Amino acid sequence: MMTPWELFDLESAVDVRGIKRRYAQLLKQYRPDDDPLAFQRLRDAYEYALEWVGRDQVEVTPEQAAERGIATAVEDHPPLMRAGEQMELQPSTEEMQVRALPDTCVSLDEALLRAREMQMEEVLQLELLRRCQLPGDRAVEVLRWAKDHLGWLTPWQPDYLPQANMAQLAQRLFEHELSELWQALPAASESELYQRIRDLASQKWMQPLELNGQLQKALIPLLEEYQGGSSDLLGRLSQLFGWSESDGYLPCDADDWEYLVRHYAYTGMWRELQRQLSLPSPLQAKERACWFLLKPMSDGERRKMADCFEAADWAACDYLAREIEECQPHIPERAGVSYFANWRQWRPQEWGGWATLYAFLIVFLVLSVDQAIGERWIAKQGLTQGLLLAGVASVMMMLVLHYLWRGWSGLARSLSRLDIWISRFLVPPSLLERGSGLLIVRHVLPALAFAVLVGSWARHLSPGWALAQGAAILAVSLYFLARVTQGASPYAWLVLIRRSLPSLNIYKPILFWILIIVGSVLLSRLIGPDATQSRTLRSEPFNVCARPTNAQQIMDCERAAQMVREALQRRD
Repeated sequence: MMTPWELFDLESAVDVRGIKRRYAQLLKQYRPDDDPLAFQRLRDAYEYALEWVGRDQVEVTPEQAAERGIATAVEDHPPLMRAGEQMELQPSTEEMQVRALPDTCVSLDEALLRAREMQMEEVLQLELLRRCQLPGDRAVEVLRWAKDHLGWLTPWQPDYLPQANMAQLAQRLFEHELSELWQALPAASESELYQRIRDLASQKWMQPLELNGQLQKALIPLLEEYQGGSSDLLGRLSQLFGWSESDGYLPCDADDWEYLVRHYAYTGMWRELQRQLSLPSPLQAKERACWFLLKPMSDGERRKMADCFEAADWAACDYLAREIEECQPHIPERAGVSYFANWRQWRPQEWGGWATLYAFLIVFLVLSVDQAIGERWIAKQGLTQGLLLAGVASVMMMLVLHYLWRGWSGLARSLSRLDIWISRFLVPPSLLERGSGLLIVRHVLPALAFAVLVGSWARHLSPGWALAQGAAILAVSLYFLARVTQGASPYAWLVLIRRSLPSLNIYKPILFWILIIVGSVLLSRLIGPDATQSRTLRSEPFNVCARPTNAQQIMDCERAAQMVREALQRRD
């Protein structure tokens, strides 16, 4: 009777392909239907030959396994027979038929059904155990099938299966599953990788603490190598395995865990920014912030985008800027874009209320001075009435100017690109600031219109003084706009005054009483006895002149009499 050495010529230099070719030739002579015993001997010799040839062909070297975190174990598969040993097997014919069922049946399910019909399931399982210990992917397929259909590697496996052999098979299956995880790592998405890890960890044969601990430790180098994850993946795995930094339960030391957290924060943020930059248009606040800070665009496009921003958009810009500047400064370079560090200059400043107040004061001052130099106003009106009229007129004008400014701002925003293009030729670069500073259409033209309008109200000034007044108003307005558009405080002069008067609190009571006195005087001039007599004089001048009661009434009556005499003389 021939040995495997003679059947497959193992003494010469043969490979797996040669053994399979020789096995196909011999299979024509020893068919399982004609002679099951001879076929089984041929099958045993074939598997022994494959094992003998494959001993030096290790799929994963120990160095590679150490890098990947795979716990390698040397499996001492007992050879089926030694060199020169005869294939003297003496099983019964039924046992030989059962052992041949995995080869003669279409599937292992059919083989199990037939073995149960023959009441020889134990023989089949022992045969499958022997085959699972052979090298090759076929052995792993048989092991997976037995795990799913026969309860192997669980507390419910048959008692006649040796525990030592089953432990070796569990370790082998674990290393094979981990190897498949590594192979799928480059192309797997975050959700797919988590699903594979969860499915592996939830299997019954992985519940022993030893295997579960090996899986958790082996995942650390795998997760460090993975480039498609985010902090969300790490959080979901921590919830799955119960990892907690606060409780001190981690699958690695604290330094490795900290590196892993930073790694996933970096990769997750980079992937999210890449996704946002590839969108056709930003819809959410964080997407618009990503575009504004990282996407290349012209100054006109950036100006138009900044004009549409709301509070949520600027808050998203603040958050993203802190993440880039403090945590991940290398992300823009890795993404192939440049970080727009001067984005804060484009943020709108709250200076509209102060501009309205200053404009009101300018209009009030111009109207007050214009009426103060008019002889008619001094002669027939009082100072209080003139100031009151100037204040009311200033308020009405400011309401009109406010709505005009709002309408002009909407028009200027729609012309942002044209505005920046014109401003490049007329505004110094230090004031333009690439579009975030002083602009011709948005700022200069309204300031010019305000200066011309207010200057035209000075009717009692000479043309030269009126022109000088308009130029001064324009200069002050442009200075204010240039300062606030560059981020300066609109009330900076108040801060300077406050710093120059550190003891201003001492003068607060004095200012308070001065305001009370001035207010009382103005109120008495409006509704006091003198105001009543003046109104009576204007309404009934002849009755008052009939019985003057004081020197003021006597003067008023004489003035009225003089005016009557002059009118009569002109009539004659």
